[in-house]
Amino acid sequence: MSKSVHQLVVSLVDDLFGPICAKAVSIVLQSSFVTLKDITEKTGFDRRTVNQCLCVLVKHRFLQFEEMGEKSTTVRYSIDLSHALTLPLYPLFVSMVKDNHGDIAEIILEEVLHQGVTTKDAVLETCLGRLSSTSKDPVKMDGLTSLFDVLVSRGYIEKTTQDPDPTYEPPAKKKRMGNLWRINSSAFYTSLRDKHLIDFMRNRFDEGAGDVVAVILALNNQLEGDMAQVSSAATYDQILHGLKSKKPDLVPFAKSYLDVLINSDMGIVKMIEEYGGGSFVVHYGKFYEEYTKHHIRSIVKERFGPKCHRVFSIVLAQKMIEQKQVAELALLPYKDAKELLYTLYTENFLEIQELHRTPDFSPLRTFYLFNVPLDKLRQKLLNTCYKAVFNLMELRKQKLNENNRLVEKSLRADAAVLQATQKGIPADQLEDMLTNSEKQQLAGCMRVVKILDLGEISVVDTVLALTHFGTMAMT
Repeated sequence: MSKSVHQLVVSLVDDLFGPICAKAVSIVLQSSFVTLKDITEKTGFDRRTVNQCLCVLVKHRFLQFEEMGEKSTTVRYSIDLSHALTLPLYPLFVSMVKDNHGDIAEIILEEVLHQGVTTKDAVLETCLGRLSSTSKDPVKMDGLTSLFDVLVSRGYIEKTTQDPDPTYEPPAKKKRMGNLWRINSSAFYTSLRDKHLIDFMRNRFDEGAGDVVAVILALNNQLEGDMAQVSSAATYDQILHGLKSKKPDLVPFAKSYLDVLINSDMGIVKMIEEYGGGSFVVHYGKFYEEYTKHHIRSIVKERFGPKCHRVFSIVLAQKMIEQKQVAELALLPYKDAKELLYTLYTENFLEIQELHRTPDFSPLRTFYLFNVPLDKLRQKLLNTCYKAVFNLMELRKQKLNENNRLVEKSLRADAAVLQATQKGIPADQLEDMLTNSEKQQLAGCMRVVKILDLGEISVVDTVLALTHFGTMAMT
């Protein structure tokens, strides 16, 4: 495990659950498996405190546990790294649910995320309390129940048998809690995949092409969370029917768009049957590959400039290519192409494979072929992204700590205004708790925090491309 991943996971836990849990996670990260006794000894905290921390971390799936010994009286813990690194994607999950299902559905999902593993009744009662205190319109339990069921039907929330209490007790003594629920990350990945796929096709072709692909994806009858390589087939008649209901102006051009898509070098949309106008599928594996390459090329362009981006794209497309060929295809002087290639090589964006024409391994009779080590490069960039997310989090934390007094003062002022409004007192009759200079300082702080948040969202989008989509592309 790299240092950047270790730092990021510990920082995430520290922000969410506090320094005690963060220290416990740091101990677990240093070993494959540890017991409660090991963590207690290394952290210096009492057994009860450590036990409570572990319960919270298991409930939120940061840790896994298994029973050991002949009588299964010992529990050992390990880090669930894949789920821990999903946490930076939670804002994307919440935003997606808000856009598709509304503000109340967003609150329900936030509560499930907050609880980790919980019962349906506990979630709905908490949400009802939150909405009753903030919403002007009355909120009924039936409406919350319906929205919860919608999120379940979409696969965003799933039933689980996970035991939220990892401490050893005989099953007969454990309190029965009813059905337990948690978020299903796989369903969010499939929704994000479809969203990014449609946006990718719109950027590569045009809006109409993206709309045609969106109709094919809407006809996909696979379950949410199914990360298959190919979608289910959609017939030409089904696509026309879908366009008539959503984009009727595209119906006359449907055949032309489908011809362009299936003849594209990317191979994302394919025709599998010609009968009755044809049946079409979306090849997700090709999309994962193209999307990962797109992000890597973007990183090269931002870091090394447009000429390096051109050279890198040629090597990536040709897979194996000589230096002289790169110069010819990139329309660059030989000397410039050589300099750019070796810049990328020294930064580990390219590798060189030697092909010897004679058994004496003479350099004069050897071909030197450049290629892109895609999987190694993906891992390298991923670690860089994790380090960037950690640095952005630390900068935001530092900025807020520097202005902690003003932030708390502003929160007290907002609470006072809310209480006065509920009592029917106009807000302009209240005494202003912040001076003009304090307001300017706080506004500057919040502006910087917003920029850092936007930067983190951008990096997280690249993390998504390089982790989940990138892993699928490699397989």
